[in-house]
Amino acid sequence: MRVTPLAADSMGTRSMATLVEADGWKILIDPGVALGPKRYGLPPHPKELERKEDHWKRVKEAAKDAQILVITHYHHDHYHPQEMEIYRGKTLIIKDPKSHINRNQAKRAKAFLQDLGETPRGVMVGDGRAFNLEGVDLVFSPPVPHGKSSRLGYVIQVAVHYGGETFLFTSDVQGPLLPQQQEFILDMDPSVLYVDGPMTYMMGTRFSREDLEAALKNLLEIL
Repeated sequence: MRVTPLAADSMGTRSMATLVEADGWKILIDPGVALGPKRYGLPPHPKELERKEDHWKRVKEAAKDAQILVITHYHHDHYHPQEMEIYRGKTLIIKDPKSHINRNQAKRAKAFLQDLGETPRGVMVGDGRAFNLEGVDLVFSPPVPHGKSSRLGYVIQVAVHYGGETFLFTSDVQGPLLPQQQEFILDMDPSVLYVDGPMTYMMGTRFSREDLEAALKNLLEIL
């Protein structure tokens, strides 16, 4: 199994876009790239805008050969709502657009699916389901809160099993902070874990010291 991070906060953009390759399958998880519109009260720097373009080119290039695209939730750093061509001929496995979803994401999901039309090969809901790809298994968690509450909606976590290895992609759990987020990770027992981690850049506003301690405790238990 080969795992390639295509874009990420630590690489200069808001994203968790990741390509997973196993046994001839190419699975692109969360093909979106964004920037904070006003982080610390400042607009994106020209270098950030340039990096966003570079990262989006990487995601589009990876999408060309991917057979499966996964969307864990409907925030723009996790899917692209305009460039429908990346979805052409692909199988999409998506967060349920009608269940365990807040109003904002439900609105985005509805518009996205309408704009998709007949572009993809097929669209399937992933929440709590498993798919066998002739040697590669995809397992999705039930919907879990985006962070410590459902105010920002819900996400689905993704596990890819192949050849005795498991790669797990947590999506935006911000920690993990909650038992139901941690439970899926422990159940899957991943050999490689891609976790978004504590939201320390919001420390003191939307993320507390208690949240950080809970996230670190849960991460240590996973390790």
